[in-house]
Amino acid sequence: MKIGLSLGSGGARGYAHIGVLQALEEAGIEIELINGSSIGAIVGGAWALYQDVARLIKITERLVREADVDYFNIFRYPSESRPFLRNWLVNALCDLSALRESILSHKDNLQALEIIFGSKRFCDTKIPFSSSALDLLAGETIVIKEGRLVEGVLPSIAIPGIFPPVERDGQLLVDGGVLADVPVRELRGEGAEFIIAVELGEEIEKEYHNGFDLLTYVDALKAQRLRQWELEEADFLIQIGLPDFDSMRFDNYEIAIVQGYRAARQALPGLLRRLDERGA
Repeated sequence: MKIGLSLGSGGARGYAHIGVLQALEEAGIEIELINGSSIGAIVGGAWALYQDVARLIKITERLVREADVDYFNIFRYPSESRPFLRNWLVNALCDLSALRESILSHKDNLQALEIIFGSKRFCDTKIPFSSSALDLLAGETIVIKEGRLVEGVLPSIAIPGIFPPVERDGQLLVDGGVLADVPVRELRGEGAEFIIAVELGEEIEKEYHNGFDLLTYVDALKAQRLRQWELEEADFLIQIGLPDFDSMRFDNYEIAIVQGYRAARQALPGLLRRLDERGA
């Protein structure tokens, strides 16, 4: 029975996936396929390529802390900066021309992905890996599993409005988490027979004080319903609660990794029973 692991989106909270992988590795659970959306695609691709938690942590440390890696993007967010959305909105209002397509370019994202994946291709991974992205033209989630890893993961982290869509094979692609926060159904289509889904739970703020808060709340409700629909296809769900964790504080990666590890360890008895029932 092929065991697959589907990793969800969630910004800096996504480093919790590394802790989950460590716990599964210690329990002797062999993952044979892996996929992910957004940060889940980054961690999933790195795991498929290296299958080494210690190496993933070292790469993370370099991305977050090294002074010579000079970029301002979803991989590195200074602790002294203002909240992310407020920051880019203020800059956008000061330069309305920036609103034509996106606020930031992919230049720095590509630099970061090159550090993680280099020139490696999907065919170089030790287990099958695929990233999920949304095709704006077709209005559906697509699976990317060929070519260079850098070019295949980039569309899955192209947050609409913040980073420009990525043109690939006649498609116009953005962040996979838009429609498939945890791309379970896509992994089923890749041949996984037992799927472990990892959801990075986030509380929905039910209070709102202005129009922007209301729009954010409505969007979160829609995302929650889509996520539930995807998760119905999973055979086992690991939910990671990170209350009060800022999804744009990438310098807090150590906290996220520990929380992911703890959540996975707590879920292991139930997971092992489920696998035993399925004869794995």
